[in-house]
Amino acid sequence: MPARFRRILVIKIADLGDAVLTLPALRALRRAYPDTSIDVLTSRVGAELYALCPAIDHVYVLEKSRLRRGQVHHLLHLLITLRRHQYDAVLLLHHLTTQPGRLLYRILLASTGSPVRAGIDNGTGHFLTHRVTDRGFGAVPEWRYALEIAQALGALEAPDPPFLQVPVEARRQAQRLLKSAFRPYVVIHPGVGPFAPARRWPAERFAAVARELARHQLGIVVTGTTAEKPDAAPLLNIEGVHDLIGRTDIATLAAVLEQASLVLGSDCGVVHLAAALGRPTLALFGPTNVEAWRPLGSSIANPLQAAHVTSPVLALTVQLPCSPCCYVGYRVGRPEGCSLRTCLTLLTPELVTDAALRLLDHC
Repeated sequence: MPARFRRILVIKIADLGDAVLTLPALRALRRAYPDTSIDVLTSRVGAELYALCPAIDHVYVLEKSRLRRGQVHHLLHLLITLRRHQYDAVLLLHHLTTQPGRLLYRILLASTGSPVRAGIDNGTGHFLTHRVTDRGFGAVPEWRYALEIAQALGALEAPDPPFLQVPVEARRQAQRLLKSAFRPYVVIHPGVGPFAPARRWPAERFAAVARELARHQLGIVVTGTTAEKPDAAPLLNIEGVHDLIGRTDIATLAAVLEQASLVLGSDCGVVHLAAALGRPTLALFGPTNVEAWRPLGSSIANPLQAAHVTSPVLALTVQLPCSPCCYVGYRVGRPEGCSLRTCLTLLTPELVTDAALRLLDHC
């Protein structure tokens, strides 16, 4: 092992799903450097996720919301901390898509003083010493971009899931929360978080699928944040549905997911988490780039075309000629989607139910 790689920092200031997609790269990096200290700089929700990853030694948190509120001292304290740790290599697992983002990443990398700075280069990454060519969103899955950056520093191919280690106490808490749930159960996560709300499949449609799955003697467990509870009302009004909205942190949520027969949701962090745990997963994609953001180990399936289930994780999308409109080429595109959102409305409850039942039969 090169002596200069005694300490490695990985930067991924990410939401839950984005953080999950870096796990193969982190595991591959750990395999290549078993005795190296590997730390991660991420968001607060990313820190909860990375706490479950055995490949990581320490996690730093950068809260972008504090920067937007002008709390520059938060960033200054972090920069001083990073400099003190004298990292030998830094991996930046972000596209250089926006000017503010590029500026922040340059500041973070410069603060480390590291002689090795690896990342994706779209032509603006002159501050990187080890560059992976950015071929645009969807040219390869996002997890592959992260892995290629790790490979630029000597890592090999990614291991298979599960990529996370669920704590014993989280499993105990999940057992308490699921005590009265009907088993076997399907987890339905109807929310998508605040970014790109156009990804959200209507809760009324999730409710229709839930009713049909219940007729097949399956319990229904609904997860989400407290803020998402009002939008989940059509699901929660179904008799027998087990409501866990607002009752789990990431570790407990992982413990709930790992016992599920199937996890169903829109393109969101929870379906990514389920896939990373090796659970059968059905993720519904509309305006976002499915080639870029599909879950780990997933196959892409168009429900309007006859296809056999070839993977326990499916990214379901109708792939219209106008899709995707979010994360296209080298730009973010339209997170709000279009006014019609035909790409989601064509995913009918009947099509989604059929895909869910086929996945359950396959697994």
